[in-house]
Amino acid sequence: MDTLKGYILTREGVDTRDAHCLRYVGTSARGPFEITITTHRPLFFIHRGIPLPSELPPYERRAVELTDFQGHPVDALYFGSRNAHYKARKLCEESSVQTFEADVYPEDRYLMERFVYGGVEIHGPSRVQDGLIRFTDPTIRKADAMPSFSVLSLDIETGQRGELYSVACHFTAPVTRGDDGLPVSEGIVLMLDGQSRQQGAAAHTQWDRLPGCPCEALPGGGLMYRFPTEKALLQSFFRVLKGFDPDILIGWHVIGFDLLFLEGKCKKLGIPFLIGRNRKPPRIREIRKGIYRVEACGRVVIDGPPALRGAFYSFDNFRLETVASELLGTGKDIGDGVDKVAEIERRFREDKVALARYNLLDCTLVTDIFEKTGLIDHLLKRAIISGLPMDRVGMSVAAFDYFMLPQIHRKGLVAANVRDVESAGHAKGGFVFSKEAGFYEHVVVLDFKSLYPSIIRTFHIDPLSRLRAETAPSGTPPGIFFSRSEHVLPGYIQTLMENREQAKKAGDPHLSQAIKILMNSFYGVMGTPGCRFYHPDLPSAVTGTGQWVLKTTRRYLEEQGYEVIYGDTDSVFVCLKASEIAEGEVAPRNLVAELNTFMARKIEEEFGVVSRLELEFEKHFTRFFLPSLRGGGESAKKRYAGTVLTGGKEELVITGLEFVRSDWTRFARDLQFELFQRIFSDDEVEAWIKQKVTDLKNHVYDADLIYRKRLTKPPGEYTKTIPPHVKAALLLGDAGANARESRYVMTLRGPIPVELPHPDLDYPHYIEKQLVPIFDAVMMFFGTSYNEIIHGRQLSLFD
Repeated sequence: MDTLKGYILTREGVDTRDAHCLRYVGTSARGPFEITITTHRPLFFIHRGIPLPSELPPYERRAVELTDFQGHPVDALYFGSRNAHYKARKLCEESSVQTFEADVYPEDRYLMERFVYGGVEIHGPSRVQDGLIRFTDPTIRKADAMPSFSVLSLDIETGQRGELYSVACHFTAPVTRGDDGLPVSEGIVLMLDGQSRQQGAAAHTQWDRLPGCPCEALPGGGLMYRFPTEKALLQSFFRVLKGFDPDILIGWHVIGFDLLFLEGKCKKLGIPFLIGRNRKPPRIREIRKGIYRVEACGRVVIDGPPALRGAFYSFDNFRLETVASELLGTGKDIGDGVDKVAEIERRFREDKVALARYNLLDCTLVTDIFEKTGLIDHLLKRAIISGLPMDRVGMSVAAFDYFMLPQIHRKGLVAANVRDVESAGHAKGGFVFSKEAGFYEHVVVLDFKSLYPSIIRTFHIDPLSRLRAETAPSGTPPGIFFSRSEHVLPGYIQTLMENREQAKKAGDPHLSQAIKILMNSFYGVMGTPGCRFYHPDLPSAVTGTGQWVLKTTRRYLEEQGYEVIYGDTDSVFVCLKASEIAEGEVAPRNLVAELNTFMARKIEEEFGVVSRLELEFEKHFTRFFLPSLRGGGESAKKRYAGTVLTGGKEELVITGLEFVRSDWTRFARDLQFELFQRIFSDDEVEAWIKQKVTDLKNHVYDADLIYRKRLTKPPGEYTKTIPPHVKAALLLGDAGANARESRYVMTLRGPIPVELPHPDLDYPHYIEKQLVPIFDAVMMFFGTSYNEIIHGRQLSLFD
């Protein structure tokens, strides 16, 4: 008997010749492992006593002590294969026989019912075969496991006619070599070279897995191997992949471009496309426009741009050059301003070493970005608290299922299929209010900590408590009732909150953020018809209570003589009284304590529950600006700027304005930032804006006048209206046919892509569309405007 602790990377359910089996492949300190389960049968539930279609494939029907949400008892139907399960589900559907949980994947059900969230302890007989520690039908149970992954960064270079020029790999592993204590880190490039010959022995190197291939060291590190044909190159790539045997593959658009290209090339050349830890080709799917997922046995594939977006990173765009420059302070070997396609073609013809260096640098940039951001650790922490694989952590509905389904089963319930859930409209959103637009001083922000999760805890809101609802006094402010004694989600949230505090104290920002993301997803999940636990009362109770909390808070503050100028969902912006300004943070902290006491007493008196709400002092704006809506009038919502006092220093904070929006040029964003700096510092403005205009016309800001906008479909598919960014993309012809983003400038000829010459920039356009709206939106509060300043009116702002 063997006992092994590890982490499950991939999961799948497959039909064999004899039956259905589940396969889990993961990593451990002893190497990769595989668990095969042959004893679990796919199942779903139906109402008891309901006759079934006669043509159903073989099944076992068993009475179980479970009911649907209406209290009707159900039976379980067990099937010998996944195919039989799918066929039976379809036949029941066609015969109007209602099924329950027929859309739960067997490989997920097996783990969730055992509360295995990735970390697993395996106990049973094992054998080693093809590099895997293999277990068949072992005993498994949940375990704490923090794996150290081996990672391979992949990038390819291709020719204009669809040739595969080169494949670069940068491998890192958490093991040491010799006595130097350094992690393994190796880079190689496999290069197409029709002049090479795969004969003789390669030079002796530390990487000798491709004997007989011409090999040379690259400047700056790494090795290059040359191959006479694409087929030889690809076959060697799969040898390299097997030799390194990484747990995780990473790259930049690595699935939607690199792997799809390699898959197509393998098919054309008759080579098996095997990137997993088995002999089965992977499955590549486009789950939504431009977002791909690959299922490769035993390996997780993580694409840089969507993973960074999911971790809430924001950049002007997600091109590798942009992200690397901002995060690492360095960029690609072929940067902006160079015809990339032409330069790659030149290097392939004339300087293959330079092309290899460029190819490998792209790999190492991706490795460094993942390391700098801790992206893999972020994904791992989200995976181990959600139960989902690392490449699916953004699927909040699936995460809710993973927690809730085993819980309701133990409460005697089964859930509906997702497709059987009917929408009953959307709940109201968070309450947002604001006073007159303009400038304010000494504004403090008071924020309810994790408001929606705290509301769920306070009023015991979840799908189970809704079903078991009691009569008054178990209501919520919107008048929706929930059980005070039967619920599971509130207790889970309490545990998560405690774990988050521990993560903060331990200095683990990735776990803290992962828990926050999961907790904040619960409200949205219960409010979407795409969730099997959806009911309109659930989100309505949460948001309705949230609105009551914010309105009650504002009313109390105003009754105490405070001016409340802005509120948004879970926070209020309050002007300190003149007598409190000199007290620093003492006044807002005292105010928070007073409000928490008031809110706890009010909730207990009116609803008979212990308040879990906690108001916090977040920040102190010494100066604050609320912009007006376009065209003037009332203040805009979710948009403001101000200077925050932090550690004795003032820092400019801008929220929701052009400065943080990627669809404005960098010139406009920098202009707005500097304008606010000047306004809040009482600096001169008139001469500054005049100089800005002069410098703009003198080409000083030409590099900052680029518009960036995503293309939601190929440019050629826009027919009814053709906006500027599409017109620019169309000018690139084939080079822009599959572009994800359009980068263009406005010229006297109209929108022109930055790749084409554009000496005739339309500066009046930038003044009218970028400079004036930003400048006038602020200066209107000082009784002046761009035109008045430019036409000679004296600015009396600071007289």
